[in-house]
Amino acid sequence: MADWIDAPLVDTVTRLGEVPFAEREAILTGRKDKATHRAHLDRLPALRQIEVGGAVPHRTAIDGTARVACWNVERLRHLDAVEATLHAAAIDVALLSEVDRGMARSGNRDCIAELAGHFGHGYLYAVEFLELDLGDVDEKRIHAGETNLVGFHGAAISSDVALTRPFLIRLEARGDWFDGTRHEPRVGGTIALGAIVKVAGVPVVMVSVHLESYCTPATRRDDTEHLLTLIDRIASAAPVILGGDFNTSTASHAERADRDAWRSRLAAEPGRLIRPGPHEPIFELLAANGYDWHACNVADTPTTRYADPNRPRAKLDWFFTRGLVASSPEIVPALRSDGSPSSDHDCLVVTIAPR
Repeated sequence: MADWIDAPLVDTVTRLGEVPFAEREAILTGRKDKATHRAHLDRLPALRQIEVGGAVPHRTAIDGTARVACWNVERLRHLDAVEATLHAAAIDVALLSEVDRGMARSGNRDCIAELAGHFGHGYLYAVEFLELDLGDVDEKRIHAGETNLVGFHGAAISSDVALTRPFLIRLEARGDWFDGTRHEPRVGGTIALGAIVKVAGVPVVMVSVHLESYCTPATRRDDTEHLLTLIDRIASAAPVILGGDFNTSTASHAERADRDAWRSRLAAEPGRLIRPGPHEPIFELLAANGYDWHACNVADTPTTRYADPNRPRAKLDWFFTRGLVASSPEIVPALRSDGSPSSDHDCLVVTIAPR
């Protein structure tokens, strides 16, 4: 029998179906095996829906070139700073990942609806994970005693241009976060969220992508192959821009968890984290499928921005394009007005036009 995640999901709603608190608590305290995770994944409607919200599009198309941003906004907890950065970058379309809805750690806000509302944008939103607790170890400590109103964490696209034929691709269904061994019990898995935007008269597929950080480079390659296969089902001949956090850390989380060994490895290979290509097979796969990254990214520059100055910075965030002319790539620092980080990833911006 075919697996439902092996096809693009195109069911749109005006509001994602929320999971009541009592049901989330029952999932959290229930069985934690892989089969139980898969049963929850299969039955929760929000994990296969795309919310279409915000303002009616101001434009049906982008004349000339398009300015596109991709950004892992780390919960979108610093919404005002993110808004200021995107506004200054004068973007047409924002491809966003790690966007909370109804999470205590981000003020229980409807983050994407607020952000899009400030811009007068329409938006798409899809759930990557149903969060069953308050977040990671630090978030659980900081927000102890609070409650998530909704518990959604996902991807979004925001624009004043029409976002047509929206689609959701569930990249995997492994359920590796579910049992809580990573200290953040969740239902779901990484996703890509896309739509078609007309640029200079040509329909362009624009996709917000988030790959798994804990898995191996080989597994990221497999998830990317799944992504490319489903994009070609949507529009095999169309120009495409992929943007997001590809987590090209060059190793698994387990390898990086041994801090001393990892630092020794990085000392022996000082360019490894900013030139991950030889260690991450997604680059070879993307090149074989006609995607370029050289013209649309700033070379040899990290894209992470950690509050801990001792944590090695890496180039995890990328654009990949097919059938497009890319120019003027930028890495825009993710900073608040006081100089502190607004996200643990910087914002990437590029200008594109059809060939």
